[in-house]
Amino acid sequence: MAQLIKLSDYISRYESNIYQYPSQYIRLKKQNWKKIHHLFMQGALEQSYGEAAAEEGPLEKKKLKKLFQRQKEEESGNRQASHQRERAQPQDIHELKQYFLNGLYPFQLKWASTTLRKKSFVDRVYYSDERLMYYLQRFPDTYFVMYEPTVEIKKAKLEANTILIGPLGIEIIHYLDMPMGTIVHPSNNHSWHIEQNGIGSKILNPLLALRRTETYVKSVLQTYDLDFPYKKVVLAPELSFKEVQTPYMTEFIGREQYDTWFQKKRKDGSPLKHLQLKTAESLLKHCHTSAIKRPEWDIEEESTYEEW
Repeated sequence: MAQLIKLSDYISRYESNIYQYPSQYIRLKKQNWKKIHHLFMQGALEQSYGEAAAEEGPLEKKKLKKLFQRQKEEESGNRQASHQRERAQPQDIHELKQYFLNGLYPFQLKWASTTLRKKSFVDRVYYSDERLMYYLQRFPDTYFVMYEPTVEIKKAKLEANTILIGPLGIEIIHYLDMPMGTIVHPSNNHSWHIEQNGIGSKILNPLLALRRTETYVKSVLQTYDLDFPYKKVVLAPELSFKEVQTPYMTEFIGREQYDTWFQKKRKDGSPLKHLQLKTAESLLKHCHTSAIKRPEWDIEEESTYEEW
């Protein structure tokens, strides 16, 4: 599950210490998976913190209780049928893994909107954002996601494209969301021609937005003298690109190219890299953040013990 290091203009604990939280996230994820897997194998998952959790110490029991309590709170707060089906009690190991990932999603949002002493108010739309879930749930733990970040370029604020920071490079991604089977004809013009069921129309050239985000990324890399590769990606898993002349440092990932692109990332066993962390830290420094001080009771609860 990729790590959400920046969401909109929310404060993120990653920006407070990029060298601590990525490895801490991976460790906590493994710990929580071990606990939930144990509950499942014992047939005690519905109890969530019953007899199986009682085998743990008081502190561990408290953590498990809170983990499942928050899952239930998210279920009650998001009534969409698709999410209700995803949160149904798992019947096998594959369903358990998806159940686990869905349970971690709220914690991803928490880590991307709070620090120990400050917090941002998360728009509820993100709790059911399927595209954000896609980025987080389909890529390895060693990938960082900046989703709809508000960045600063020469003191001006800009909502940037999604930025995927892997161990070996950056991909600036524009996701084309159109009906399955749409044919896209890229060009150098301000608009692109598309075909849907034989009917032609136009869309704004996504490279325009990608180039604005590229300006931000390139500026940060140059400012901190970071030699970390990047490229622009137009991602359209259900569409087809025709008559393509791919611009420099750009990829068009359509239906025919998607599986190769995706599997390469899924199989990427590269660990976190120092240059990757340094690059992420530098990019976060040039994001806009809106947050308020957390109440004292909230700070105390957060710092009482390490938890999701």
